[in-house]
Amino acid sequence: MLKIARLSKDRRVLVPLGLAIGAALGAFAIRGIDWTEVRVQIANASPFAVAIALALALLSAYVRAMRWRLMFVGHPVGVVRLFFVENAAQGLNHVAPIHVLDEPAILTMLTLRDRLPGPVVVATLVMTRMQDLGVTLFLVAVAMAVEPTLSSRVVPAVVAGVTFVALLIALLKVGWLSRRFSLVGRIPGVDRYHETVMMMLSRKRRFGATVLLTLGYWLLLGPVTYLLARGMGVELTLLQATILVLGTIFFATAVPGLPGAVGTFELAVVELAGIWDVPQPLAVGFGLVLHLVLYLPQVVIALVVLPREGLSLLGKPNRGLLEAAEETLTG
Repeated sequence: MLKIARLSKDRRVLVPLGLAIGAALGAFAIRGIDWTEVRVQIANASPFAVAIALALALLSAYVRAMRWRLMFVGHPVGVVRLFFVENAAQGLNHVAPIHVLDEPAILTMLTLRDRLPGPVVVATLVMTRMQDLGVTLFLVAVAMAVEPTLSSRVVPAVVAGVTFVALLIALLKVGWLSRRFSLVGRIPGVDRYHETVMMMLSRKRRFGATVLLTLGYWLLLGPVTYLLARGMGVELTLLQATILVLGTIFFATAVPGLPGAVGTFELAVVELAGIWDVPQPLAVGFGLVLHLVLYLPQVVIALVVLPREGLSLLGKPNRGLLEAAEETLTG
């Protein structure tokens, strides 16, 4: 977990950089926008469509927790507990000036409260992230094959695919790398991490179930976006809505920006919706509501869960969170 080890040193640079990038992208997304049209569209949004989209988004998050539970082989932890831990950590990430606090928060909660081994938690987190990236790239490849308007954007997908393959090989070969390079071998918990990954991969049926659940929860976000679009007068097919939400989440989480991916998220929606000729004011209003549907529940969960875990959304307790996470890895 290099992000934990380096976060305190890097945040003086990362925070201003992220804020600057996010502000610039947000300004680019709303350039020349007619806010009267945006307000009218949001005011006329179907409350029923918003409610159903919100329920499906929460269901998707629960399916994600089910996937994560299957990765804890031999360790007792419940799906509901993982649901609240993961969403609280993501809620913390949404309000933090740098989007790297979710893993430290998860480590702190699961190792200190649930007494789970730190390297095991790290291994499951790495496997979930790799599955998310792999399934996302697979769905993007399928979308490009069946959606002609995306053919001109194949180069970024190829670059992301090559990067994913390289990361996957490195993560699966950690044991070999630790024996080959002393620097890797000195990473705390690397042996336990490698054992956990190999144990999970050896249980093929369980691993296959996690891949299917990963596919399931990502695909649930398609109907979330489609129903919301229909309820706000945005003309998108189910396939187009699925492509839009996958691309938006990938962009918003990968690019530094303002807390909550404000501006970054909306820019991605505007640019992707523009592929299918959605007017900018409609795309901005739709992006704002979609942003709230996907992010606000996690922030609310964080407000409720984190104080009970001895953590906080803002202020000095975050430094304690990072120190506790470092201790769980080294101890």
